[in-house]
Amino acid sequence: MKVNVKLNPIAIKKLEEAAIKSLPLTAEATKTEISNMKVVPKETGNLEESASVGSEGNTAHISWNTPYARRLYYHPEYNFRKDKNPNAQGRWADSFQHGPKKDWLAETYGKFLKQQSGGVIK
Repeated sequence: MKVNVKLNPIAIKKLEEAAIKSLPLTAEATKTEISNMKVVPKETGNLEESASVGSEGNTAHISWNTPYARRLYYHPEYNFRKDKNPNAQGRWADSFQHGPKKDWLAETYGKFLKQQSGGVIK
Protein backbone atom coordinates (compact mmCIF):
# COMPACT_ATOMS: atom_id res chain seq x y z
CA MET A 1 0.00 0.00 0.00
CA LYS A 2 1.29 3.41 -0.93
CA VAL A 3 -0.01 6.60 0.60
CA ASN A 4 0.73 10.14 -0.48
CA VAL A 5 0.03 12.90 1.98
CA LYS A 6 0.07 16.50 0.83
CA LEU A 7 -0.14 19.07 3.57
CA ASN A 8 -1.63 22.47 2.91
CA PRO A 9 0.68 24.91 4.73
CA ILE A 10 -1.80 27.79 4.35
CA ALA A 11 -4.58 25.78 5.99
CA ILE A 12 -2.23 24.63 8.75
CA LYS A 13 -1.22 28.24 9.43
CA LYS A 14 -4.90 29.28 9.59
CA LEU A 15 -5.60 26.50 12.09
CA GLU A 16 -2.65 27.50 14.27
CA GLU A 17 -3.81 31.12 14.28
CA ALA A 18 -7.41 30.07 14.97
CA ALA A 19 -6.27 27.98 17.94
CA ILE A 20 -4.44 30.96 19.45
CA LYS A 21 -7.42 33.29 18.91
CA SER A 22 -9.93 30.77 20.26
CA LEU A 23 -8.29 30.30 23.65
CA PRO A 24 -8.97 33.78 25.13
CA LEU A 25 -12.48 33.72 23.64
CA THR A 26 -13.13 30.43 25.40
CA ALA A 27 -11.74 31.75 28.68
CA GLU A 28 -13.97 34.83 28.44
CA ALA A 29 -17.00 32.63 27.69
CA THR A 30 -16.11 30.46 30.69
CA LYS A 31 -15.96 33.52 32.93
CA THR A 32 -19.41 34.52 31.70
CA GLU A 33 -20.75 30.99 32.21
CA ILE A 34 -19.44 30.90 35.78
CA SER A 35 -21.18 34.21 36.44
CA ASN A 36 -24.42 32.92 34.88
CA MET A 37 -24.27 29.78 37.01
CA LYS A 38 -24.32 32.02 40.12
CA VAL A 39 -21.75 29.90 41.94
CA VAL A 40 -19.32 32.61 43.07
CA PRO A 41 -20.03 33.65 46.67
CA LYS A 42 -21.57 37.11 46.71
CA GLU A 43 -22.07 39.64 49.45
CA THR A 44 -21.21 42.96 47.82
CA GLY A 45 -20.31 41.68 44.34
CA ASN A 46 -16.63 42.65 44.58
CA LEU A 47 -15.41 39.06 44.27
CA GLU A 48 -17.52 38.28 41.22
CA GLU A 49 -16.63 41.58 39.55
CA SER A 50 -12.91 41.06 40.18
CA ALA A 51 -12.74 38.14 37.74
CA SER A 52 -10.26 38.69 34.94
CA VAL A 53 -9.12 36.63 31.99
CA GLY A 54 -5.58 36.33 30.73
CA SER A 55 -3.90 34.25 28.08
CA GLU A 56 -0.42 33.73 26.75
CA GLY A 57 0.45 31.31 24.00
CA ASN A 58 -1.53 28.13 24.55
CA THR A 59 -2.46 28.87 28.17
CA ALA A 60 -5.37 30.86 29.52
CA HIS A 61 -6.50 31.58 33.04
CA ILE A 62 -9.33 33.18 34.96
CA SER A 63 -8.50 34.76 38.27
CA TRP A 64 -10.53 36.43 40.99
CA ASN A 65 -8.56 39.30 42.43
CA THR A 66 -9.62 40.10 45.97
CA PRO A 67 -7.69 39.49 49.20
CA TYR A 68 -10.22 36.84 50.24
CA ALA A 69 -10.77 35.04 46.90
CA ARG A 70 -8.29 32.23 47.64
CA ARG A 71 -9.69 31.60 51.12
CA LEU A 72 -13.26 31.33 49.83
CA TYR A 73 -12.31 29.22 46.80
CA TYR A 74 -10.39 26.59 48.74
CA HIS A 75 -12.88 26.24 51.60
CA PRO A 76 -16.06 24.74 50.16
CA GLU A 77 -17.12 23.77 53.68
CA TYR A 78 -17.99 27.40 54.47
CA ASN A 79 -21.67 28.17 54.83
CA PHE A 80 -22.03 30.57 51.88
CA ARG A 81 -25.04 32.86 51.79
CA LYS A 82 -27.48 31.95 49.04
CA ASP A 83 -29.69 35.04 48.86
CA LYS A 84 -27.75 36.73 46.02
CA ASN A 85 -26.16 33.74 44.28
CA PRO A 86 -28.30 30.69 45.03
CA ASN A 87 -25.59 28.22 43.99
CA ALA A 88 -22.71 29.91 45.85
CA GLN A 89 -19.95 27.48 46.73
CA GLY A 90 -16.25 27.08 47.10
CA ARG A 91 -14.17 25.72 44.21
CA TRP A 92 -16.66 27.31 41.80
CA ALA A 93 -14.52 26.72 38.69
CA ASP A 94 -13.68 23.07 39.36
CA SER A 95 -16.62 21.72 37.33
CA PHE A 96 -14.90 23.07 34.20
CA GLN A 97 -11.74 21.09 34.90
CA HIS A 98 -12.93 17.90 36.56
CA GLY A 99 -16.71 17.85 36.38
CA PRO A 100 -19.77 18.11 34.19
CA LYS A 101 -18.74 21.38 32.54
CA LYS A 102 -15.56 19.84 31.10
CA ASP A 103 -17.49 18.84 27.97
CA TRP A 104 -19.00 22.33 27.73
CA LEU A 105 -15.49 23.77 27.76
CA ALA A 106 -14.32 21.49 24.93
CA GLU A 107 -17.43 22.18 22.85
CA THR A 108 -17.12 25.94 23.34
CA TYR A 109 -13.47 25.86 22.30
CA GLY A 110 -14.44 23.79 19.26
CA LYS A 111 -17.10 26.33 18.24
CA PHE A 112 -14.65 29.21 18.51
CA LEU A 113 -11.98 27.22 16.65
CA LYS A 114 -14.38 26.52 13.79
CA GLN A 115 -15.50 30.15 13.74
CA GLN A 116 -11.93 31.50 13.74
CA SER A 117 -10.57 29.00 11.18
CA GLY A 118 -11.86 30.96 8.20
CA GLY A 119 -13.61 28.01 6.61
CA VAL A 120 -10.81 25.47 7.06
CA ILE A 121 -12.99 23.53 9.53
CA LYS A 122 -16.39 22.78 8.06
